[in-house]
Amino acid sequence: MYYNKYVMFRRQVKNLLFDFPKIYNNIFIRCLMEIKVYPEEPLVDDKISITISGLSPQQKVTVKTSVTEVKSTFSSSACFISDASGHVFIDKQPSLLGTYTGVDGMGLFWSMTADPGQQKGLRYIKRDVTTPQVVNLSVFEDHYSWSDCHNISQEPLVSSEVERWFLHKSVKREVIRDGILRGTLFTPSGPGPFPGVIDMFGTAGGLIEFRAAILASRGFIVFALPYFQHEDLPESMTDINFDYLKESIDWFSNHSDVINNGVGILGVSKGAEIALMLSVECPQVKSVVNINGTPFCSYFPLGPFTNVVESDFSRFQYTDEGIHIWDAMNTHFKPDHVLKIIYVRILFFKTWESDVQILYIIGEDDKSVDPNYANVVYNCYPDNQKHKLTIQKYPNAGHLIEPAYLPVCRASFHKMFGFVFVWGGIPEDHARAQEDSWKSILHFFKRTLLTNNKGKSFSSQL
Repeated sequence: MYYNKYVMFRRQVKNLLFDFPKIYNNIFIRCLMEIKVYPEEPLVDDKISITISGLSPQQKVTVKTSVTEVKSTFSSSACFISDASGHVFIDKQPSLLGTYTGVDGMGLFWSMTADPGQQKGLRYIKRDVTTPQVVNLSVFEDHYSWSDCHNISQEPLVSSEVERWFLHKSVKREVIRDGILRGTLFTPSGPGPFPGVIDMFGTAGGLIEFRAAILASRGFIVFALPYFQHEDLPESMTDINFDYLKESIDWFSNHSDVINNGVGILGVSKGAEIALMLSVECPQVKSVVNINGTPFCSYFPLGPFTNVVESDFSRFQYTDEGIHIWDAMNTHFKPDHVLKIIYVRILFFKTWESDVQILYIIGEDDKSVDPNYANVVYNCYPDNQKHKLTIQKYPNAGHLIEPAYLPVCRASFHKMFGFVFVWGGIPEDHARAQEDSWKSILHFFKRTLLTNNKGKSFSSQL
């Protein structure tokens, strides 16, 4: 018996000595593996270069990212084959499988989607802009689909983190409770004054700061303005106070850190609709970016705008993905009516009668607002006023066009209606629209807010 144990012990020692070079080699190789990210602490709208080194030549690997926001987790994946030197350059090499394919250095970020097993219709929204978006990067041996990535039993070959910031560390964030006004003011560093932009979202309600934070990080002073479902503001969208909105224009345009040249408004959906209203009523509004907002008062009257286009709920389209509502208001715009420009001009905001410059961002696959409204608006403008209206259309882009490189949202749960709404958009095309339109928005506000009507340029820190 003791002899048998002795033989077994010698065999185990021999096997260990035989396997030791392989074990040592694997440990040594893993020590050489590295994920490099440049820049190290980027803003979310910065392009990022990611390089994986220390792999074997022609090695198959899967790169998985994940990020947690509040209690929800979003992730993406991409599959690569390392080059002859054992490197993967994510911005130069194609993803062969995953949440995106092809060469796209930012594909791992815009293609993030909610992990399986969570509530249907989750939308990524950064709630606390004073903290970074912490993205975990893991590299696994072999190729896996995104769904299979959530069941990998092996340890990653190498892991790392990248911190992407919505708010530059030099930007001041100030909670505003001034009279009836509520919101958050973001002020860039430097002596100022700065070009001023008011930022408004849609029927999601509440205070959403992430877009204002990015804008401020690019040199604008930005007022993130909620108008219902925040603190003591109205709970119902139908109770929005139009005087509150007008007062926000007065307060912001007179702020000492805002260039005395008028202000801009950036809005999406209902927020864009309200932005157009304010551009007609408030001469301080010099420019508006309308991201897929209706050019008329929808659902309910607001302030002096009593001509309302209501939704025909029978025109909602119910699908397995969610509800399409884009056609719900089109009973009011039959071809014979659209041809009657007088009728249209009664319903539409008369922005052509003001000096406001407008940039329309249109997703042609919008499932919430009919993208053809932009063409009707253009026809309302007299020929000598058309230069004040710029329309940028994006084929296969949907309703929620966010800043560059943020996760694409095709459908999400709408808490006010209690349904999943389909916003539309083919992910790859929508991501390109986000990148291109964000550049246009920054350029548009610089152009319109840093030059007065006489062509004089104002100095700023931009």
